[in-house]
Amino acid sequence: MIGGRPIPFTDDDRRLLTDFVAVPSVSPLEGGDPAECERAQDLFQSAASKRGFQVVLHAAAPAAALQAYGVPAQVLAAAEADPEFLRRQPSVVIGLGDPATVDRTLIFNFHADTVGPHIPPKWIQDRLHARGAADDKGPGVAALIGVAAAYADRPEIARTTRVLIASVPGEEGGAMGVFGTRWLVDSGFVGRLMVFAEPTGMRSLDACSATMTAAIRVAGVDATDDHPTDGHNATVVLGWMASWLARRLGPIVSAQGAKLTIAGLHTGHQHNRVYGTGELKVNIAYYTAAAAPVLEDALVCLISQAREAFRDDHGDLAIVRRVLEDWDQIVGLVWLKRGIPPLANEDAAGREVLAIAGLPWADGIADGSAFTCDAVWAGGSGRYVVACGPGRLDDNGAHTPDEWIDLRDLEAYAGRVRDLVHAFADWTSVKGPM
Repeated sequence: MIGGRPIPFTDDDRRLLTDFVAVPSVSPLEGGDPAECERAQDLFQSAASKRGFQVVLHAAAPAAALQAYGVPAQVLAAAEADPEFLRRQPSVVIGLGDPATVDRTLIFNFHADTVGPHIPPKWIQDRLHARGAADDKGPGVAALIGVAAAYADRPEIARTTRVLIASVPGEEGGAMGVFGTRWLVDSGFVGRLMVFAEPTGMRSLDACSATMTAAIRVAGVDATDDHPTDGHNATVVLGWMASWLARRLGPIVSAQGAKLTIAGLHTGHQHNRVYGTGELKVNIAYYTAAAAPVLEDALVCLISQAREAFRDDHGDLAIVRRVLEDWDQIVGLVWLKRGIPPLANEDAAGREVLAIAGLPWADGIADGSAFTCDAVWAGGSGRYVVACGPGRLDDNGAHTPDEWIDLRDLEAYAGRVRDLVHAFADWTSVKGPM
């Protein structure tokens, strides 16, 4: 391990961090205003420019980016409802060093959008409590400071090594990076080493899960409590379906090394109405491309068997008679998200460079710490992709009202980013391409 010295944040660094997380760039899919994402990106670009970075790109993905396979249904619906959806959520790519070939390019990536609701920043001693503090604006600011320090300490590396930092929209809310990271990768913004600055405890995870999401929907008619047998009782159907799928689909998912979440059950709120419409969501996180079709087929097959299984359990109940009569017309499966590739790559040279910088490899699948992020779009021949950043999703309260980051963790990460830039420059210059 080289260096290892943290980079103390200056007053300007702390001000940038505070101002950046203060922008309420909540994903539009989580109820946010897309204009705030644009404002956050403007702030980040301005701060980077003042620190000597070149602006390589500041642009939004074109509409064609949403025509590719695998775009989640909620993204398509949001873009259709708002003509400004994409334009107000640009990506920003900034860089230091002379233009270089892919094998001499190092890329850091973080997302500027957050989950909701927004939490304004509050410092308690050296701990920042704010939405985005750990996931993912704080790590992005630390990466910016670390890269700047690397070139300030060794300006000669600018002749041989190019480092880019991509600030992207569309990671949260189930958007899966399709109009941020995926578009950038498809546009050629790739490097020999690509680091997604997600909170991993500063361990390098080179495997990330992908997710598929389906909705089981009942589209029948309501009834009142005066005539409860006249309606299609979606509540009974979907309540039973949640338990039945947990028992039947759960073991299949586990056998594939995947994770099953059953959630989002909703029909209505009243006590005196039979709800004929409703929805149940099924989410599966998987780690291998081979598992995806197995899991898709398993869910489709089970839904095709559900009517007879439900009849066996409830066939003598009057309140579900109408559902059973009309099942094929009112009960169905709709895919909200599928076709997302998991990240699974290995690279001995890449792991060595990361270890030299104090960012060691960890088997996130084996220890259960691997998670879904838009690094899944970055894998490919000739590059090594990892998720690696300060803090941890669970420990730092990401996606909860208690999200926070310790300034010492950001300073430590900035120092290791600086060391990684130096290690990458040394490796590619002395030994050639990694």
